[in-house]
Order: sequence, then C-alpha cells, then structure tokens
Amino acid sequence: MDRISFPLLLTQVEENSRMENQANRSVPLISVIVPAHNAGKFLAAAIDSIFAQDYRPIEVILVDDGSTDNTAAIAQSYPDVRYAYGEKQGSAVARNTALTLSSGEFIAFLDADDLWSPNKLTVQAKYLIEHPEVNCVNGKVGNFLEPQMACPAWVDSETLSHSTHAVQLGAILVRRSLFDTVGLFNPSYLQGEDLEWFFRIKEPHIPIISMEETVVLRRIHASNISHNQSTQAQMRLRMMKESLDRKRKLAQSATRGETQ
Repeated sequence: MDRISFPLLLTQVEENSRMENQANRSVPLISVIVPAHNAGKFLAAAIDSIFAQDYRPIEVILVDDGSTDNTAAIAQSYPDVRYAYGEKQGSAVARNTALTLSSGEFIAFLDADDLWSPNKLTVQAKYLIEHPEVNCVNGKVGNFLEPQMACPAWVDSETLSHSTHAVQLGAILVRRSLFDTVGLFNPSYLQGEDLEWFFRIKEPHIPIISMEETVVLRRIHASNISHNQSTQAQMRLRMMKESLDRKRKLAQSATRGETQ
C-alpha cells in the first residue's frame, strides 16, 4: 500500500460509515483507538478483546505508527477495523490522528499489546450515560507476564497479584468533549504522552470517577516502554515542571484580573 503522511484522507466507504454512525445515536457510539508500532506479535489478541466487548455500537480505528513488521497485514485482516498508516512520529501523533478520524461520543483507548475484559465498555458507558456531568471514568488495571518471561526487577509481586487503579489509557472511557477542554496529546512526548495528558486533566480539577471493576489487562513483556525507569523518571520531572509552570501562569493571570 502507499505510504502517506498524517493527516490521512478517508475513503468514500469510510466516510459513508461515519455518516451512518452519526445517524444512529440512540446509543452512544464508542470510538476505540489503537496506536500500533511493530505490534504484530500481540495485535490480534488485542483486537479480539475489542470485538469481544458486549457493547455496541463501536468503531475501531488503528493508526499504524510506521511499523515495519506484519502489523498492517494483521490489522487489515479485520474488516471492521479502520486502518491508517503514517510515518513514525510517536503514539501521541497516532492517537491524535485517530481522534480526528473518529466519530464517537465516547472515546476509548487500547494499547496494541494489552487486553480488555469483555464488559469494559458496557460498565463504563453505563456510568457516563447515567451521569452526564462526568467526563471520565477509570477502572482497575491488572497485569500479567508474557509466558516464558522472567519477572523484571521493576515489577513486584503485588503488581501481578492485585488489580489497581493506575494511569493507563486502556482503563478509561471519556467523553469526546473532554479533549476540547484539555487538548490533544502532546506530540513532543515520544513516550509518556498519556501521563502528561492526565496531568492536564488534574490541573482544572476535572473529576475522574474510579470504578472497582478490572477493565484492562496489561501485558508485561520484553519490549515494554516502561522498562526504562530512568527515562520514566526524567519524563515525570519534566511533566511536573510544565504543570507547575501552567498553574503559576494561571495564578498570575487571575491576580492581574483582580487588580484591574
């Protein structure tokens, strides 16, 4: 297939599908966004867990972030997956591109190496429908080791034995309107863009409702980005500084407004 740069153009078939989805809004459409880079080893299992959901309607948008393996072949083997390719620019750009292609009132994310529990969307969508004042719900994250992999030093026994609430995009369901409030993912973060986005949610004190259900299973394997703990620590320091700077500017602006 031809390689094209973001933003991507929809085919006429995709445009017709979007119009049909918009016409049927009695039950909110959920757009499921999957960024993928060389994800062929685990991708089919992730997609299967999406289509195993007991909630409909959904649309699945997979943006391939410059993969060189069989990611494209696997994604395109699913007729109901909308596949788009772009040169490698990082997960933030891939997620933002998928958001521009999406039509759903609710937005969900799944990493290409993780799995959803079958009722994830039903449980969380029910809460958002019943609580229109809430923009984001979060479930628990379970973790499991890839077979034949030794437990890495950064994973403790508690992590594997208990589900917890964690900063994980795969565990949330949000209203599309939330992105109008806090913005898209920051493309200057080639990794950790999810955590940086959560920092921006917390600054205006937007509530995140935590549910007790385990909704996503995080696969621990040799290629996990979070293996590099030094890089993670540096990113967190940068995020904290940027967050403090934004809060300081907001406070200064409020002070000037009071004195005028």
